Amino acid sequence: MTAVPAVALRGVTKRFGASVAVEPTDLDVSDGEFFSILGPSGCGKTTIMRMIAGFESPTAGTIALDGRDVVGVPTRRRDLNMLFQSYALFPHLSVEDNVAFELRTQRVPRAELRERVAAALDLVQLGEYRGRKPQELSGGQRQRVALARAVVGRPKVVLLDEPLGALDQRLRKDMQFELKRMQRELGITFVYVTHDQEEALTMSDRIAVMSRGRVLQVGSPTEIYDEPANRFVASFIGTCNLLDATATGGVVRVEGVGAVPAVGATDGDVVVAIRPERIRLLPADAPGGIPGRVVEHAFLGDHWLAKVVVGAAVAPMQVQVPAAEGARLLRGIEDGAEVALDWSAADARVLPAEPAASSTRTQEVAA
Repeated sequence: MTAVPAVALRGVTKRFGASVAVEPTDLDVSDGEFFSILGPSGCGKTTIMRMIAGFESPTAGTIALDGRDVVGVPTRRRDLNMLFQSYALFPHLSVEDNVAFELRTQRVPRAELRERVAAALDLVQLGEYRGRKPQELSGGQRQRVALARAVVGRPKVVLLDEPLGALDQRLRKDMQFELKRMQRELGITFVYVTHDQEEALTMSDRIAVMSRGRVLQVGSPTEIYDEPANRFVASFIGTCNLLDATATGGVVRVEGVGAVPAVGATDGDVVVAIRPERIRLLPADAPGGIPGRVVEHAFLGDHWLAKVVVGAAVAPMQVQVPAAEGARLLRGIEDGAEVALDWSAADARVLPAEPAASSTRTQEVAA
């Protein structure tokens, strides 16, 4: 028997007047999954979250939570909670009272309320701060209080709208692992909206990548990174070299270079996508290498980064070289030096030439 998704969207569309914020969308989020919706500003990701929460109604389509259609159902009756970037804590209440607020409105018995609040504060490692006010806490601690309040009612789904955006870079990295740990311990379904690819890759079980109101690809972090479905996904997730090419009889050729390692191409114009860490930098006279010229290089601690022009490519290719190997090949060379590049055909993703992110929308809708 197929498990019922915690969240299911079928044909969900959202229009604001003549503008389409979300084109017809199907999505399934499994029970207990950490699912991220990733994309640039204005792509429609927050609009999808607001429709799941009940703050917006879809123009068309259905939204089901645990198999129950909730279109038209008030937010308070959807068995979910939402964690905002602003945290929205009550400044006049203590940490304990902030977390207990929802349980009190539900008239949970006092003994059970104390037990559940204590468990939620222990989960976020703030039990000793229960008597403090929000203004007496750091940004990371306030974020944890907001999370404890979001999960203390044991909702089926927690929606998280860029909750780490107000934190500094180091604290954001720490909280990414903390959020994933808490989600695993709770077993609650998390739907996380972000424009930050690192957050999505670090925490998610699966990711939906959006652009211009459309979901372009859904997959695990490794699938999204290693097997992008189109040019937009390849360029938006991490750093990726994109080479315009032509495929004939399964052979892929780049102008000014000739045949390059790649497999699986259909005849016609294509794009070869290759990650910087998958490219090998070789001496200029290496047999079988693709000739290139270093236009810029830098030592970045655990690796070197070289920018290498090949063939008729307008932009130089970025090549990530391990520190020891880079020291041998790049230390002391001058920009303009000739080198060679090589990569495995299995590491080169052949994509359609046309971007898959095109849209019929008349204008962008911020979301």
